[in-house]
Amino acid sequence: MSFIETIQSKEVDIYISLFFTILGLFLGAILDRFLKGSAPQSAHQPGHSVNLTFNTVVNPPPGVNAASTNQDMTPVIWMMMVIAGLIYLFFRVEILNLLSWITLFTISLWAGGTLHSLYRGFFAGSQWVVALFFSLAFCVAATFITDEAFTPTLAPQNFQYSQQIINEQGLTGIKKYFVLLDMHWFLLHLIGVMLFIYTSFRMMFFSTYFIVAGAHANNNGTHEPWLSRKTRKYANLRKNIIFMPILLVLAYLLASGLAFDWLIHTMPNQVNALMNTVLYGR
Repeated sequence: MSFIETIQSKEVDIYISLFFTILGLFLGAILDRFLKGSAPQSAHQPGHSVNLTFNTVVNPPPGVNAASTNQDMTPVIWMMMVIAGLIYLFFRVEILNLLSWITLFTISLWAGGTLHSLYRGFFAGSQWVVALFFSLAFCVAATFITDEAFTPTLAPQNFQYSQQIINEQGLTGIKKYFVLLDMHWFLLHLIGVMLFIYTSFRMMFFSTYFIVAGAHANNNGTHEPWLSRKTRKYANLRKNIIFMPILLVLAYLLASGLAFDWLIHTMPNQVNALMNTVLYGR
């Protein structure tokens, strides 16, 4: 399928994503205007500007040490993975579409408000611009990974019909069309999708923190809003710039099937070649 055909096949999804992006930008500017009121008295007065800094972003005190409990969580984790896998198979298209649209809308909502505040002089500092470009890059990467989750580069032959199969025939249909090795592929694919969902939520919390905290700072509130306290730990731009791309790359490799292909085909050959070199020389 050519690039043009690929774009045409996803034309509706692109229009919906574009709609949520534009809606978020528009509502973000309106919300920013509503929360911050009139513009600062003077754009040259630094006291009216908010710099994007993270010196005050402090992680909450640690809770109970996980090592203090001896309970084996492995069965619980596997049960949760089975439940998550079933939910994902039954509602795969709906989950991926909803996640994509909510992520784009939340980030666009924050971006619209931030651009409006920068224009009006409420926000100052180059880090706001860096955060905006980082958010834009995340949206592009998220769209690409969502597409890979829909149609993985390397996948079992019938995976594209998996949602239809399980909805029409249940788990018995899965046994008819897939083998055990396909289930191993699906496990890595599911981990990749869950990792992508985790990074998307982190980015949404990042945006939410600055929507709430920015309005709070400009309104000179005395008590920090509950929502900004809960999302504060996700607001470290430097940490996000370092770790979020790593998580996205891992999510892509797992969801696309490339990691599975490497584990099953490429890695054993590399290990054998290394062992032969060690035992018998070059």
